Amino acid sequence: MAPRHGLGYERIEKNAIKCGIPSVVPDDTDLIAFRFAGNAPMVGYRKERTFFILWLDRDFTLYDHE
Repeated sequence: MAPRHGLGYERIEKNAIKCGIPSVVPDDTDLIAFRFAGNAPMVGYRKERTFFILWLDRDFTLYDHE
């Protein structure tokens, strides 16, 4: 229920990522961004009960932030 730039999370389309996606990421998996230091997104994916962090986007360049 939190806004996507607040304490919640947002789904990120794979085609929005501006760098290569590691081959370990399953094709049918959604990318998810959680906020950490200064609202910067921590982007990764979830598999069962584990969240795998792929990027810490501290300079907001991984994808377009609208």
